[in-house]
Amino acid sequence: MTVRQLLEQRFSSLSAGDYAAVYDSYHHAAPFLQQFSSRSTYVRFARQQLSEIEIKNWHCLKQRPVAEFQLEVLLVMEIATEVGTQFFYELALLIETDSGWRYHSAQKLGADDYPGPPSQIDFCNFNNASQKIRF
Repeated sequence: MTVRQLLEQRFSSLSAGDYAAVYDSYHHAAPFLQQFSSRSTYVRFARQQLSEIEIKNWHCLKQRPVAEFQLEVLLVMEIATEVGTQFFYELALLIETDSGWRYHSAQKLGADDYPGPPSQIDFCNFNNASQKIRF
């Protein structure tokens, strides 16, 4: 699976509510799997917490290698919730495996963290963020 295929599969699965496929896209060493050790636990959580969010659009703006078999991708998503539409940003770490690329974790920024135009967000916006938590 290529980087593009992984991202397309994740976003189409999120949009379709196929949370099992989202769970399966994680790398086996992802911190996420410490919180959700089983697919069924995550699917129940996601149905409760994510089903009201609509991904209207997404783009991979940039990517950069960080180590051998590791890549960071800068993603922008336009999401709609019951309060309106907003932009959401991710700096995702992807790891290449024998089965292709897998999602490891991401640092996330909301519209409050980056109020500028989505096309102008850059890696430095994540470097300068006050909280560098990766999920």
